[in-house]
Amino acid sequence: MSTHENLHFGFTKSMDVAHFAYNLAVVHNLTKTIINRHFMNMEKFEIPLPDGGIISGRFNFPAANKTPANLPLIVCVPGGSYDAEYFDVDEDYSITSTSAWAGIPTIALTRPGYGSSTPAPMDDTDQDTTYGQFQGKYLNSTVLPALWRMFSERTGTTAIVLLSHSIGAMISTIVAGSYTGTEGYPLAGLITSGIGAELAEGPRGGMLHVLDETTGLISFEATPKDAIMLQIPMQNLTDREMCRHTDRLNHPVPPGELHDINQTWLGYWRKYSDRVAVPVMHGLSEFDGLWNYSPKILEEYKAAFPASPKVTSEMIPLAPHCIELSLQSKAWYMKCCAFALECVNWYELRPKSRPVSVKSGILKEGTEDTPGQSGIATLVYSTTRYEEGGL
Repeated sequence: MSTHENLHFGFTKSMDVAHFAYNLAVVHNLTKTIINRHFMNMEKFEIPLPDGGIISGRFNFPAANKTPANLPLIVCVPGGSYDAEYFDVDEDYSITSTSAWAGIPTIALTRPGYGSSTPAPMDDTDQDTTYGQFQGKYLNSTVLPALWRMFSERTGTTAIVLLSHSIGAMISTIVAGSYTGTEGYPLAGLITSGIGAELAEGPRGGMLHVLDETTGLISFEATPKDAIMLQIPMQNLTDREMCRHTDRLNHPVPPGELHDINQTWLGYWRKYSDRVAVPVMHGLSEFDGLWNYSPKILEEYKAAFPASPKVTSEMIPLAPHCIELSLQSKAWYMKCCAFALECVNWYELRPKSRPVSVKSGILKEGTEDTPGQSGIATLVYSTTRYEEGGL
């Protein structure tokens, strides 16, 4: 045996199989360390809010080596029964496995009403405002401005991009539709998944039955919940090892948000989606257990954001409701990070002028109504006309 062959993986004729297996394990772990060299666990935070409340969550701010001129601060908003850990399960299922590599600072929220985050203020006498509306407006007026004051200078970021899932996507759409630019933080984009334009009637009926039977916080058993959220064991869309985490990730749900998403949201969501004026990226899973999928539904969702300069709505193939916990997790996070970078460039390069509605519909570049600009301005002018002057 040649010297080269003797040294391969440190194996020699005198070495027994156990030692050889040990060396293989060392090489495997070293390789995994190199592959995941950019992964860092998110750190926990808890900060006071101006109204006396508390918001908690997790953050990851990569070391500032050579960062883009325009850098997003991604703020992740989880769905019902999940907290910030939904976006930071382990090294294989964490946004940081992608965002840290891209140098993008990331915050994952534990929404008001979960964990140590105090509930959003609500007025029990106000029968016209839903749970989601109270929480969305609270995030917009209080939580996001506080996060921006606390972390923007430290991270060197340009603007916030919301990355939201399920009930978190409902709330984030309310945030973006309520946003005026005067709240004390810059908003550059909205990412939604685990939500659509048509609920699946079976699960919806089951949720409404649970709401009829319960008055307090609602807890779901992990096994039936995994069947809906992850399609386990019906489909092979999720690593079965994820089941080791689902008990830990499972939290009681305030009934108000379940009622809102299942009973009232689709009756009023256009009130907010119509006013979203930032780019939107939407992903609807092919095998979402809570929302129906069809090309027509994607088109309906996309059409619900007429004021947005850019809307993409796509089916995520072979994915369950919880994309972030599935085998499509990393691919989805990569899309989200790329879109967030695109959003902050749009935010900085867009015409600094006041948008006015165009009754005639989409304007074409070079027509009498538009100045025929190119690049990012062309993208904006495809749905919006601008008047000269300041905001």
